[in-house]
Amino acid sequence: MLVGILIMDNLIYFTADSSKTAQQNIDTFIAFSKQLTELNADITFEDNYWKNEVNFVKVGVSSKDRDVNNLLDESIRAFAKAYVKYQKINSKLKTQDTILAIRAIEQVCLTRYGAVDLTQLMIADFDLAAERSRENYKASSAYHVGRHLKILLDFLKKLKILDLPDWKNPNKKPAEKSIVLDEESEKYRESKLPDEDAIFALADIFSRKESELLDRDIFVTSAVSLLLAAPERASELFFLKENCIYEEENPISLKNDLASIASEKERDLGLRWYAQKNYGYDIKYIPTVMISTVELAIERLKRLSEKPRQLAYLLETSDKFPRHDLCPDVSDDQLLTKEQVLLALGLDSSCYDTHIKANNAGNKFLSTRGLERKDNIYCLNDLNIILRSRLPEGFPYIPFKTGGGVKVKWSEALFTCFANQFNTQKPTVMSEFWMPHIDTLNEDLSPTKKKLRGKDELANVQSIFQRWGYGDYSLSTHQFRHLLNTIANTNGMDSILLAKWSGRADMKQNRVYDHTSVEERNYALVEMQRNELSLHESDTTFNFQIATPRTLQELNTRTTLTMHTTEFGLCTHSYIDEPCLKYRNCLNCTEHVCIKGDKEKTKRLQDRLKKEKILWQKDKHAVEKNVTGAKMWLETRELTIQRCEQLVALLNDPNIPDGVPLSLPPSEEVTHLELAYQKAGQKRLPIIENKRLNNLDDIHLLPSSDSTGTWIL
Repeated sequence: MLVGILIMDNLIYFTADSSKTAQQNIDTFIAFSKQLTELNADITFEDNYWKNEVNFVKVGVSSKDRDVNNLLDESIRAFAKAYVKYQKINSKLKTQDTILAIRAIEQVCLTRYGAVDLTQLMIADFDLAAERSRENYKASSAYHVGRHLKILLDFLKKLKILDLPDWKNPNKKPAEKSIVLDEESEKYRESKLPDEDAIFALADIFSRKESELLDRDIFVTSAVSLLLAAPERASELFFLKENCIYEEENPISLKNDLASIASEKERDLGLRWYAQKNYGYDIKYIPTVMISTVELAIERLKRLSEKPRQLAYLLETSDKFPRHDLCPDVSDDQLLTKEQVLLALGLDSSCYDTHIKANNAGNKFLSTRGLERKDNIYCLNDLNIILRSRLPEGFPYIPFKTGGGVKVKWSEALFTCFANQFNTQKPTVMSEFWMPHIDTLNEDLSPTKKKLRGKDELANVQSIFQRWGYGDYSLSTHQFRHLLNTIANTNGMDSILLAKWSGRADMKQNRVYDHTSVEERNYALVEMQRNELSLHESDTTFNFQIATPRTLQELNTRTTLTMHTTEFGLCTHSYIDEPCLKYRNCLNCTEHVCIKGDKEKTKRLQDRLKKEKILWQKDKHAVEKNVTGAKMWLETRELTIQRCEQLVALLNDPNIPDGVPLSLPPSEEVTHLELAYQKAGQKRLPIIENKRLNNLDDIHLLPSSDSTGTWIL
């Protein structure tokens, strides 16, 4: 039994023994880590290549390299394994990250001392390791190495292996290229976005008849279609269930009477996604332009996975041999021929062009499953035992390596496949399951080299672009996520909504995915200025200037400088006097005026009215469902619609001349300031009425300004 073990929060921590030497604590730590559960079933502590985790090789060596001379030095290799394993289990640090510090220290120590002695490390070694990382890696990666060097040093100090002062990572974190506007950052942002021509090529393939496409083509193009409809991580695709579509219809009213409901319907389509990183399940609504594409993609994927899902369901719901399409129509206890056994186990040997090939493939198939290659040996009851013994671990649930414990059954997963279903060289095994993964998709989106089983050489794997004659286009699945985020940012999606749509718990991460160019960012500002200032071509830089008052003199003269533009007209409020009490609620404000004859802003007002009526229907639906606070929003919406209708009627009134500013009388709604008074137990502010204005049938017609720019009331 090892000493120095502390159990907390269901984790086992190693604590150093102060009575032991530094080397003894290292040896004890290594022995302790060996006893911990292995990171996965495919590796052991003594392995130098940990499948799906990390390989213990030197700086700059490929993960596929198997040359023993490129392994970490023997003097640090055992500690490296113990450290990586321990940090993964207890601190949830990625093995690919923790190994960076080990490699950096090894490189320095071998150069300076010829071997690694962790007990003799100095601050200078860490400084030099950080410096070498700047030579070996890009700035962002070098910063990452420095960060993990500090974690390693702090760990060695905690284990009483070293007694050194605090050390700070000297590698500076580079400026975020997603927000910096220099030329290098612009190129970086472009690299994060997919090639437009490649997307068009995929669209062309997707548009072909299903009969023209291989199963793999259907998988790739349909998966990409879903990734272009919602900014999900590609690994989350495979958590989708076959009933992932969520659909609802909302009535739309476009009439003036709020009580009337038109028969027209607005269709909302969403997908039930499961997001990693503790975000959980959520419905991601699909942009209208992508609805038909998504529906076709889902339809194709459901057909692709229909038979595997049916087989999984039979295995779930019955203990009998599942009667799939190839299964011989015989009783469960009838002895079978060799050919019938092959069919029952899902292998159709008729796909081979010669009898010899079929016979050899059949014999190999039976041998790998421990079965005799003879007639009248097995019945379906026997094969039932063999078939179920080969089911994936955790059946009926899919053993996902990611997803934080997400549970999806083989019988309900949208991407459930048979073994070898995408393999053009091997026949499909219609009794065994297989789930594609992110590498399956990425291998098809770019030319790749894949290691041949049992050999050191690499074989070329044709991408979907190469198969269809489009050349060597290259895409990555993550580029689609970057693209949708960039489009959303360019078109002004709210940060909170974007984070929710992307399945992020922290909206600060949005900026990493924003790759709008300088021109795109400036375009919106220029267009807003053109619309708001009504700029026309002229010999001067600006035709006129609009500004808020800067002095009391400006306020008192009531010149045009006291006004500033809004989305629908002009605001007469002075910020010198007090702040705006109805921020972004201009339509319900008496200080807001609309100019008769401004066609652009009249159109905006009409569009706003249509949107408000659509939202009114949804608010009404929410009230019927007793959603908290919905009634208040409904009442506010009705008030806004009424005032908007009044303004539109005035702006379209032929009896009112162009150029006349129009405003509406005060509404019943109270201001933020008045609500504050009420909460404090004080009386509401008195309303000062203008008798002369009230005589105008409660509609304010404000005459145009005189030649001096002064507004005459």
